[in-house]
Amino acid sequence: MNVHAQDKLLDKIVAVINTRVVSLSELERMEVTLPARRELSPLVFTEATYDKKKLLNTVIQTYIVRDKIGAQGYVVTDDQVEGRIKMTEERVGFKRSDLLNYLKSKDVTFEEYFEIIRETMEYNIFASRIIGPLISVTEQEVKNEFYKRNTSNKALSFKYNLVDFYMPETALIDKSDVALISVLKDYQLTGRLPEAYKDIETSKLENISEEGINPAMANSLKTANEGSFATPVNINGMVHVFYVEKKDLVESQQYLEFKDRLEQEIMMEKGKSVSKHWFDREFNNYYIKNYL
Repeated sequence: MNVHAQDKLLDKIVAVINTRVVSLSELERMEVTLPARRELSPLVFTEATYDKKKLLNTVIQTYIVRDKIGAQGYVVTDDQVEGRIKMTEERVGFKRSDLLNYLKSKDVTFEEYFEIIRETMEYNIFASRIIGPLISVTEQEVKNEFYKRNTSNKALSFKYNLVDFYMPETALIDKSDVALISVLKDYQLTGRLPEAYKDIETSKLENISEEGINPAMANSLKTANEGSFATPVNINGMVHVFYVEKKDLVESQQYLEFKDRLEQEIMMEKGKSVSKHWFDREFNNYYIKNYL
């Protein structure tokens, strides 16, 4: 048998994406160098664990990313990749020989490294030009995340604008918190109350601080997000459910310090979800034959 033909048989084709052929040896090489790839390109290699199917999915995604940004006029050239590598060398104080020794210690060839950097640059363009415009993070989402992470922080103090829904406990037929909040959510949308809840009254409370209010009310409000109902509380025989119209830190310096970082973290988390759905749709626009 012809030696080259035998090599071809041994190196099995595992997928075809349009005209791009993916071989088994390519995936096996990716497995060997996966720790280095994670370190060098965390934007591309985001999964907690990888098998050959996930690695193949990554290959397909990088192909689609290159194709899509190319259609928008963005092509990462060899010169641009070399420029990025030189910037990295200068930043860490490496000579080219130092870089080559580092790559050798990671069992990565310079050619592999070069393409990893190219793919990372392409993903950065993809994230900013294609996925970025599909993501928005509201001030409220950032605040809610901050509150969630700081619920046990005794130093945080809030002030509120509230709508207080209240009625005698004895008038409640279904005393479950879930049932009462469900009725109030429906009331907000429709303006209608079931007959059993006709005795509910409302009042607006503005610029309410935690100082001096009922402890049960304070605890309920502290764990509630802006734009939501707090857990019902019983105060002197009356059941109160507070809708939090506004929730602000009395001392907001700590929030301001963490705001930008939280916004970036939320954007990254949303980006994963948006990217997944985007790729799921785009896969249908390509000829993909998977033999794995």
